Amino acid sequence: MEHSIFAMEVCARMDPGSPLQRTLHESIMGHCETMSLNQKWHQYRRAQVALLHNLNVLEKGCWDYFDDDSRALNDYGMWSRGMITEEGARKGPSGTPDVYRGQPRYLTFTMAFLLVQGSPTDRMIRTVCDVPKDRLWRRDVFGHILQNLGHVSFASVKSDVIYLIPRDEGWALTAEDLKDPKFHYLRQIV
Repeated sequence: MEHSIFAMEVCARMDPGSPLQRTLHESIMGHCETMSLNQKWHQYRRAQVALLHNLNVLEKGCWDYFDDDSRALNDYGMWSRGMITEEGARKGPSGTPDVYRGQPRYLTFTMAFLLVQGSPTDRMIRTVCDVPKDRLWRRDVFGHILQNLGHVSFASVKSDVIYLIPRDEGWALTAEDLKDPKFHYLRQIV
């Protein structure tokens, strides 16, 4: 069996009173190996809807689609390791921000699908991700891709991974944290 991969990570500003971080956290809390395909679809649908409703606070991000089996397996392994390694930029919490003094806080949300190559879901995602290079990091493109994730059939997904940084708001990322080399792959969304 050959594989493809789709992965997306977004970095969103955590606005005071916004339920985005809580909703994303709740969507991943139910993730387990024994979920039915329908439960998995609902889990991702909840995250997808939350991100679409908060598209305006997405500041950085990246997404990839590759239909090369070797690269798909390698990249999926890389995204999966992000879930079990310490990905934070510091050893202690960032504390409560003073948003009025320009101290915003951020979260990152990641999802990756190892797809059965040639499946209906793989073909749909390949079409959705066929974006000219000069448009890759546009907000409307992220919105278009997120919108279409509602059409994923998990019968075509061999494996998936989903994670959020931070789990607790007190560990939210700062603008300084995002300058750390470990976040170099995140592109400014325009």
